[in-house]
Amino acid sequence: MMNIIVNVNRALITSTVLAISFILLLGPASMTMNAFATTNTANQGIGQSQASTQLGICVSGDGTLFSCNNLNAQGQTNTGNNALAQQGGDDDDDDNGNTANQGIGQSQTSNQNALCVSGTGTFVSCNNLNAQNQANSGNNALAQQGGGSVGGNQATQSIGQSQTSNQNSGVASGGDTTGSGNNQNTQSQTNTGNNAAAQSGGSGSGGGNQATQSIGQSQTSNQNSGVASGGDTTGSGNNQNTQSQTNTGNNAAAQSGGSGSGGGNQATQSIGQSQTSNQNSGVASGGNTAGSGNNVNTQTQNNTGNNAAAQQ
Repeated sequence: MMNIIVNVNRALITSTVLAISFILLLGPASMTMNAFATTNTANQGIGQSQASTQLGICVSGDGTLFSCNNLNAQGQTNTGNNALAQQGGDDDDDDNGNTANQGIGQSQTSNQNALCVSGTGTFVSCNNLNAQNQANSGNNALAQQGGGSVGGNQATQSIGQSQTSNQNSGVASGGDTTGSGNNQNTQSQTNTGNNAAAQSGGSGSGGGNQATQSIGQSQTSNQNSGVASGGDTTGSGNNQNTQSQTNTGNNAAAQSGGSGSGGGNQATQSIGQSQTSNQNSGVASGGNTAGSGNNVNTQTQNNTGNNAAAQQ
């Protein structure tokens, strides 16, 4: 009798990495000055990123018991804020504008693959379990005062949360398959953070205000399960996905145009929630297939956030 079991489980987790799909490329804050102009430019970012890759492979001439299961849990919490105040110069001849980019981003990715080949039965093996949670209460806060001749203000503020899960499971048994080849994914996102901007235009011909504010939540789940049994298949080859999103954060902008001919105001505000689930299950059994080959998906979205803009 020959029994070979190979189990490889790798997890790659990297935290505190700036920039995700929802955020502009963010760098260190900077200010540039010369004898002819006073221009303020600032980039502020808070970023969290986690990635996990797991692979389990079991090949057995006999039975496979409690083997090659992948378990991943990822959690992110941010309470930090981005806060910035900018004052344009008072030069009468040149550019005295303000530019600011502020972003808060959270990203989680999980890839799980499990494969079991057994000469006889497979019991509670080659299952994938993933749980991802993100919570943000951090805010982006900005105040800009335009300068002299061409003292315009430009502001971009964003809060983004992204979760991705890919699960693949395959089981081939010469005998019964019980509690194996299942995929379970749970994703949760909560945002209470706000984007807030106050802009006052400059006195020149280009003293206008431009503000772009966004809050976005995205969840993606892909699940594939295949089971082939010579005997009965019980509680196997199932996919279960649960996704929830809650946002109470607001976009708020107050803009006062400049006194010159170009002192207009422009504001773009958005709140978005996206959920995607793809499930595939296949079961082939020489006996019964009780509680097997099922796909269950639950998705909930709650938003009480507002877009508010006051322009003068």
